[in-house]
Amino acid sequence: MTGMKRSIAFCLAFLTAFALAGCVASAEKESAYPEFGFTHYSSGGVFEENFAVILFERGNSTFTAYQVGFTSCTCRDTAVNFASVMYVELLNTKETAEEASIRFISFGKKDGYTAGLWGDSDPIHGRPDYTKEYMDENFVQLLVKKSKAEFDAWEGYGKQLEGVSADAVSGATVTTSNITSVLKSLFEYHAAKYYN
Repeated sequence: MTGMKRSIAFCLAFLTAFALAGCVASAEKESAYPEFGFTHYSSGGVFEENFAVILFERGNSTFTAYQVGFTSCTCRDTAVNFASVMYVELLNTKETAEEASIRFISFGKKDGYTAGLWGDSDPIHGRPDYTKEYMDENFVQLLVKKSKAEFDAWEGYGKQLEGVSADAVSGATVTTSNITSVLKSLFEYHAAKYYN
């Protein structure tokens, strides 16, 4: 009986160690995705520090493609809002980091392929005409060609970059402020990696 108890105890110890090793390996895999901090805004401009996750990063001689996951709206149920996934290409051929700009950006199907996910309300809460298509046309696509310097000069919640629709920003202030904030921080990450 003693030998049997020892065998069972050994098997349980082995299985526990094996399971724990799997958990450690799993945690190491999860931390393999780079994160960067950004200022997250809630209604009224209340802000807190939050993190975005780089799901993939692929560089070539012209630009670096990023897929970035982040939460835009935290005030409503996840049945309506969930994590956004932004696909964005930042140029890395400009003379300085401040001149680096957005080459392409998408939160969904664009130009024949799906590269992102619109994770905010569709339509924006309280604005039935502010669908993801409206936001793409009147805000997201107007960010193409905007530079790091322009994002650095951004004044924060409720403010828009030059040439971006003031109506889209004022009608979807939380969404537009958080997208702008994430891009501003992504440009900092990009500059540190590709321009130093």
